[in-house]
Amino acid sequence: KLWVPKSRFRSSKKNDGDWESLPKSKPLPPGAARPKLIVFDLDNTCWTPELYQLPRMPKPGKDIRLFPGAKGALHELATSEEWQGTRVAAASRTHQTNWAKKLISKFEVAPDMTMEDLFSFQEIYPGTKRKHFQRLRKDSGVSFDEMIFFDDSTWNTNEIEQMGVLCVFCPRGLTTGIWELGINEYAQMKMKKTKFMGRTISTSKMRRRARN
Repeated sequence: KLWVPKSRFRSSKKNDGDWESLPKSKPLPPGAARPKLIVFDLDNTCWTPELYQLPRMPKPGKDIRLFPGAKGALHELATSEEWQGTRVAAASRTHQTNWAKKLISKFEVAPDMTMEDLFSFQEIYPGTKRKHFQRLRKDSGVSFDEMIFFDDSTWNTNEIEQMGVLCVFCPRGLTTGIWELGINEYAQMKMKKTKFMGRTISTSKMRRRARN
């Protein structure tokens, strides 16, 4: 039986606030493969500005904010039963570990549900993303070829793609278009029975591919 956090898949109608105005992605085709673990970087992928740019602990929504595309993707993962077989994780090399953990306990991604509630795993500490992913594989039991990783740094994505993880480059934060690009590319690669999933995709690469 698939493990699902009990706080997930609440109706987004309750205390809807601005939930209905969030960007919405195009749904995957019926039967499309979905990653078993979706991993998000935090700084300049989920939120802006980056923590090292701030002089003190930021107030969510005032000093620091979620990108609309990131909030939309996290909301989708939190509320759509189509994602019930997928777990979510954070992987960040920030030196402001305590700030990051405080923020994910405050930022809501659905009514009465925070990023902390959504994340099954948190690898938030300085070091290498390789170490983060080794821990994620061990703790989740999910193989690298069944993960997808969103990050704004090609230094990180180049390192993690070598482990066999499909990486998605988010140079100016996670947008709805980049989210759709990543999950659709994962589904297409699985449909083609791709064995080694390690590569980094981006909107610019996909445009070049379409022209060729």
